[in-house]
Amino acid sequence: MKIQIIIAGKVDNSSLNALANMYLKRINYYSPAEFVQIKPEKIKSLSEAVIKNREGSKILEKVSGSDFVVVLDRKGRQYSSKEFSQVLNRVAVESRKQLIFIIGGPLGVHDIVKQRADAIISFSKMTFPHELAAVMVLEQIYRAFSILRGEKYHK
Repeated sequence: MKIQIIIAGKVDNSSLNALANMYLKRINYYSPAEFVQIKPEKIKSLSEAVIKNREGSKILEKVSGSDFVVVLDRKGRQYSSKEFSQVLNRVAVESRKQLIFIIGGPLGVHDIVKQRADAIISFSKMTFPHELAAVMVLEQIYRAFSILRGEKYHK
């Protein structure tokens, strides 16, 4: 199973980028994983609805019908790390080729993307910068694999 993290926007913060790359490297030990960055729309020149629609369309271009899609949204379902590991395990057991995590831009994720999602999850009711959310999802993916393998990372 290949894992993709699709993010609307760039990860420009060098510290967060270093953390993201560290977790990507660790995850690749278990499963191929990569970042796919969607070029953000210029917020000043367009309405919020147009921006979200364009970003949503760009995201959906990267998704196929057989992918298991997880959208990160503050209104999504919250999981413990162990419950989250079972979601990853279920996707693997279903023999899905690809597991995709979608992180929206500053305006969030368009409803058309949420409608395509197999799961909508939340790490908190709070809103986080997309760069930090990317690091958080990568860490939880790595933690999930360590839980499933009975490794000592998760305590």
